[in-house]
Amino acid sequence: MINFRFLQLCAILLVAVNSPTVGSSEAFGGLESGQFEVGFKTILTYDRSRLPIPYSDWDGRLYSTTETKGRQMQIALWYPAQINETDVKIQFGQYVELMAQQTEFTAMDAGKRKFADDRFISNTNDLGGNGTFTAKKLAILKKLDTNAYSNAKPIDDKFPLIVFPNGGSPASLSVMCEYFASHGFVVAGVALKGEHAFSGGASLKGLETAVSDLDFAIRSLSEMPQVNAGKLGLIGNGNSSSHIVAYQTRNSNVDAVVSLDGGLISQFEQSILKRTPFYEPQAVNVPLLVIYAPHPSIDPIYISDLQYSDRYFFHFPQMSEFHFLNYGAFEKYVPNIIGEPKGDVQTGLETASLYSLRFFEAFLSDNKNSLAFLEAEPTGLHSEQINTRMIKRALPLPPNITVIKDAFLGRGFASIKQIYDELKKKIPAPFPMSFYNDMKDWLAWKRDPEFENRYRLYQLGLDSYPDSATINYYFAYFASETGRIELSKQHDQRALELLETDHSPELTNERKQRMRTFIHESLDALKKEGSE
Repeated sequence: MINFRFLQLCAILLVAVNSPTVGSSEAFGGLESGQFEVGFKTILTYDRSRLPIPYSDWDGRLYSTTETKGRQMQIALWYPAQINETDVKIQFGQYVELMAQQTEFTAMDAGKRKFADDRFISNTNDLGGNGTFTAKKLAILKKLDTNAYSNAKPIDDKFPLIVFPNGGSPASLSVMCEYFASHGFVVAGVALKGEHAFSGGASLKGLETAVSDLDFAIRSLSEMPQVNAGKLGLIGNGNSSSHIVAYQTRNSNVDAVVSLDGGLISQFEQSILKRTPFYEPQAVNVPLLVIYAPHPSIDPIYISDLQYSDRYFFHFPQMSEFHFLNYGAFEKYVPNIIGEPKGDVQTGLETASLYSLRFFEAFLSDNKNSLAFLEAEPTGLHSEQINTRMIKRALPLPPNITVIKDAFLGRGFASIKQIYDELKKKIPAPFPMSFYNDMKDWLAWKRDPEFENRYRLYQLGLDSYPDSATINYYFAYFASETGRIELSKQHDQRALELLETDHSPELTNERKQRMRTFIHESLDALKKEGSE
């Protein structure tokens, strides 16, 4: 029989982890701790710019709160620590207890402990336990030793920061967070909340609320003395993967992102992201690790336009979404904890943890050996867990719109055409759709009295997006304004046809109707002019 622990140790040696391990918890299984002991503490703070919210369970039931100081922000923190003889490893039950302090920061008591137990049991059954996960089974998990010491003294040094948002934090993600921390990272689990209550929905408002929560947490964490604020990685499971990418598109402080079987690569969550003001291909421009499992709605094709990021794709055929969280490790102690697994989910979790660690080491710690590990074919038990591996290299980023505007002021439209033509050699669509709208509006302010520059701008847009109803619509309009009447008619008709098939997020039913009305009025006016 192949010894997985031995194989994984060999892999770690190959990537030059040069310090001895310091011991592992029961739940770690085959994962090897790094050179650091792990401390754990909970930060209970408030975003005083927003109102407090009640707790809500997944069914929508509300539980009132006594908090009045602001929006409750619980941050679970794992970090490299100095351990002394009085420090004691915490048990998993202490992570479970913290589920009662996600919106209510008062001291723990018997009532709150029962509340936390009930929430963990309910959530586990909702994720696939289907009523089979009981208090008796939870008692088994609560007694497990973790790999962390409560409130241990932090090492006097700075470490890269990894933020892992999840509504079940810290009880749902402690194994992976402890593992990262033991290898030299400060790791924060953040329980993101909804707009009006603890549970949020998969919606545009829910996403924007999550981004605000992330921003508050990361700003707070960046001020900690042991955090290297210049090195930030994000990891998200489920719809949290979309939350962290939405945050990354508007914050240049992010260096690397992991989608851990996340909805990021679903058509549904892409439709939400594309309705946000900052999400466009050029904005997703940091290395992206995409770990995914079989699911009818999940496919890397849905982010094929994110061509400005180095993307690493690994498919785990034996895994499911929540087995990438602690449930993958708990399968050993409570079989079928969230339903019958497709395969060896504990090894799957360990493999995903190792690949995520190597990714963060490569792009937060500039570890070339870890990068080589990522780019090599999986071997041993890793190859049994991963059946598809793809690496997509980033295309060169185009200059941002402020640089293009400056070039226009210096050399006119010829400068924009030159930039476009150079990028076109490598990029099918050099400028994002939003660029044309923003540039059009800027040119309209006394910079294009004859409409010629806007006509030429939409010539470029048509070259990149020939099947866009919006691009054809504006091209027709500016062709008409510059006297190109037949061309205007042609593209007005084309825009009408495309409005039936173009499902771009900005094309709401109301907007489509306004465009149809304007096009018909324009065509009627041109027809009338031609008959006079």
